[in-house]
Amino acid sequence: MEPRIQYAKTSDGVSIAFWTLGEGMGFVHMPWIHFSHIQLEWQSDDWRSVCESLARKRMLVRYDGRGTGLSDREVTDHSLEAHLLDLEAVVDKLGMKQFAVFASTFAGPPAIAYAARHPERVSHLLLWHAYARTSDWERSPRLQATRALIDKDWESYTETVAYAAMGWSAGEQARRFAALIRESTSQEFLVRRLNMFSSIELDVTPYLPQVTQPTLVLHRRHAPWPDVDAARSLAAGIPNARLAFVLSMNGMSQAEFPSMKSRIAFGPPRLIAAPTSGVP
Repeated sequence: MEPRIQYAKTSDGVSIAFWTLGEGMGFVHMPWIHFSHIQLEWQSDDWRSVCESLARKRMLVRYDGRGTGLSDREVTDHSLEAHLLDLEAVVDKLGMKQFAVFASTFAGPPAIAYAARHPERVSHLLLWHAYARTSDWERSPRLQATRALIDKDWESYTETVAYAAMGWSAGEQARRFAALIRESTSQEFLVRRLNMFSSIELDVTPYLPQVTQPTLVLHRRHAPWPDVDAARSLAAGIPNARLAFVLSMNGMSQAEFPSMKSRIAFGPPRLIAAPTSGVP
């Protein structure tokens, strides 16, 4: 049965769509910030399998960030603080006192800031291909080449992003992801948001020493962006962090998430990752 779509209102008046699945300790899977559509994800066999796996023995929480998916699309505030309000609205609506947080790429900075500010609420932090500074992401030549497509060919841009994220051999799976991106947001909105992100130097590095929760930093060694230095910086800056490299030329596919997440135990007192080849 499809999870029931619910809404939470942020303190600045934005309606955030979310659903929950399962029972037990909370596991908040933050959106990728720039595009997300929790209803279409569930309709995908790949993502539905991932979500069902993540919801075993815990309550999985998924939401669309402001400007994407089923949340309010017409928004103008794309700041770090705005994305913190989205997360805060959802967990407060659910009355969650403590929960683990999973964040990838663009969701990394708000997740880090929230964990630092609310150590009593975030029990564990899992970061996948995340970064602390905008420059860690923007410096990639391949990213700049991909970004140049967005004004010229929306479909080519979304497919390039999908293949880069999931691997060039992903085939139909990547094409479905590209279609989901196009349904999640509009070309005009994403151009505005990306231009805003590029114009500022977002830096949550000062928060890293304040993240006291057990933290697992996961990174695919050969990923095109961000590079491995971003992962090393996160792990070095967070006192209770563990760094694990996944050895593969491709990005993580949706089908890989259950096996990756099964390596992680969320019980106290610490986050544990099973041995992974290539871990420094």
